[in-house]
Amino acid sequence: MDGAFIKTQNLCFSYSEEEESVNVLKNVNIEITPGEFVALLGHNGSGKSTLAKHFNAMLLPSGGKVYVRNMDTEDESLKFAIRQQVGMVLQNPDNQIVATIVEEDVAFGPENLGIDPKEIRRRVDEALKTVDMYDYRTHAPHKLSGGQKQRVAIAGVIAMEPDCIVFDEPTAMLDPSGRREVMNTIEKLCRQKNIAVVLITHNMDEAARADRIVIMDNGEIIREGPPAEIFSDSAFMRGHNLDIPQASALAEELKKRGFYLGASVLSPEQCAEAIYKYWRCYGGNSEN
Repeated sequence: MDGAFIKTQNLCFSYSEEEESVNVLKNVNIEITPGEFVALLGHNGSGKSTLAKHFNAMLLPSGGKVYVRNMDTEDESLKFAIRQQVGMVLQNPDNQIVATIVEEDVAFGPENLGIDPKEIRRRVDEALKTVDMYDYRTHAPHKLSGGQKQRVAIAGVIAMEPDCIVFDEPTAMLDPSGRREVMNTIEKLCRQKNIAVVLITHNMDEAARADRIVIMDNGEIIREGPPAEIFSDSAFMRGHNLDIPQASALAEELKKRGFYLGASVLSPEQCAEAIYKYWRCYGGNSEN
């Protein structure tokens, strides 16, 4: 095996429905490297959540293989070790919060691992500081905002010290403020803690922050590459019922009107900077 943290080989997954076999994943090959931020995109039913659940052995292949740090997910004796390596954060934080006090909830996972109490205390404090929720450690989770609850759920996963976290639409139920909080936390985990991140999202502005985008359709990977490359092909994206980031859409419309801002406009900040540079260079003359 090579240096990939997660690797699938011709992964297939199917289930039976009314005496018929439904193929959800079809010969999927993907690698996730240590510390990489990967956004997994696709319309509903494309297979992305099913694929992600194979990364920590929540689901097992119908065919092919999945390896986590060279460990075969079908090896029952390795399941515990695999799930320590790959954590998962779901869409609704209320489904992951189990205690009535924030710090007790974060401690729940390490306690189940049989970690020494002093080490649990260290992990809980560090995890809460990482997600900027340390000052809320004695609060009741049900009194927190949606974004704060999701950050507590993330802290609970961090406290188990995985090397990869899969986020399955973690901002879908949050307001814009909560989405910013959670996305800043996710990026911090990847960039500062070197934790590999797999983000499933329908939000293209969130996906634009990743190192690599993987697009699925009908149970297959149909395209992958850096965000600038993927989102530059808006026709392909829209042809597969997917959008592009708002900043990219604005840049595309301006290009149609003679104002070319460049090929790598993905965020509002990049868009504002490109517009500023354009006007500094051309003085607003659309004919140049």
